[in-house]
Amino acid sequence: MDYTQQIEAAKQELLSLGFTEEKYNKLLELALEELVDNALNELQEKDMEALQNLESKLIPDVTSLDEANKNLDLILSVAYGEKAFETKQKMLADYLNLTIEETKSVKNLLQRYQAGDPTAIAAIEAQKDNPELEELIKYLTEEGVATSEDDVASQSPQQTSL
Repeated sequence: MDYTQQIEAAKQELLSLGFTEEKYNKLLELALEELVDNALNELQEKDMEALQNLESKLIPDVTSLDEANKNLDLILSVAYGEKAFETKQKMLADYLNLTIEETKSVKNLLQRYQAGDPTAIAAIEAQKDNPELEELIKYLTEEGVATSEDDVASQSPQQTSL
């Protein structure tokens, strides 16, 4: 299976796990940000002439998605050479597959938590002061899954229904 097929299969699996098209598109944006970060790290190893040549070719004030894609393709081609497209597809497929694994893991943990599994309860309780958890609670409140941050934070496993 080539990377394009892997990406499409990952998309379908993410949608079946509850991602909406909008959430999937946001995930792609995050994946592309990570891809750019990786490419910029690769560019640090290039000589100054290659970087100046790249800079002269980049569209300075990007106003459209097409222009942003052209800049991305230029950055990737300098960073990865002939393997730019393949590297982009591989990184994207890897990012989506990692997201699938993490989503399944979190769903499993939540199911165990809701069933009263002591290990799952301990794992979640240990993270109550975690800023990422607080951000998730805020998100759930905004999405209407919970009525307030206090409701989510104080629910027992049997009361939580995501």
